Amino acid sequence: MSYYGYGMMGRGWGWFMMIGVIILMILGIIALVRYLQQSGKPNDRAVENNALNILNERYARGEITEKEYNSKKAQIKS
Repeated sequence: MSYYGYGMMGRGWGWFMMIGVIILMILGIIALVRYLQQSGKPNDRAVENNALNILNERYARGEITEKEYNSKKAQIKS
């Protein structure tokens, strides 16, 4: 068995592998940060549906008139 003295780096391929691992780690961190930022934002559609549900409940309880209901509903939809 002959040993050429390249050690673990094996003719330079080890450096490419280390750089690749570092790049993958950086990309993973970036992806994780983006995911965490997106998960904290409320879904616009859910907020709109929630507002409509509250408006419908207020109208059903008689807290607002039909005119107010239609006006507020138009504001939410726009």
